[in-house]
Amino acid sequence: MAGVLVPLVLLPRFTTLGDSGTQEFTTIALEVTPYEAAILNAWRGNFVSTAGSPVFKIYFEESTDGTAWSICGGTSATGEVLAAATETQYTATLTKQWFRIRVKIESGTNMAVTCWAVGFLEERQR
Repeated sequence: MAGVLVPLVLLPRFTTLGDSGTQEFTTIALEVTPYEAAILNAWRGNFVSTAGSPVFKIYFEESTDGTAWSICGGTSATGEVLAAATETQYTATLTKQWFRIRVKIESGTNMAVTCWAVGFLEERQR
């Protein structure tokens, strides 16, 4: 039986990220001790870029101290690649105190992209 689901918004609809070159963006760290999983739907639009073929990756990270981050179980250590205009659901297993997502945009120049990540935190069973 699944635990209670608590709504979560990490990147509100519709967040626009942009800059030149490889860029990383992180959300604020959330204290997630009472939760066993993060179930998130992520989406990105088409890139606006003057050169290159940008790649959009999302990483689900956890930490015991809010400083040193590792990849959550159930997700890719090399980042989840999001295709344009496709909503994808991910489930990250939470075992540490802090949780965040990191978005990395690679290989583009003077680019911008619109994205969002919303979902639920699943409470631990007692």
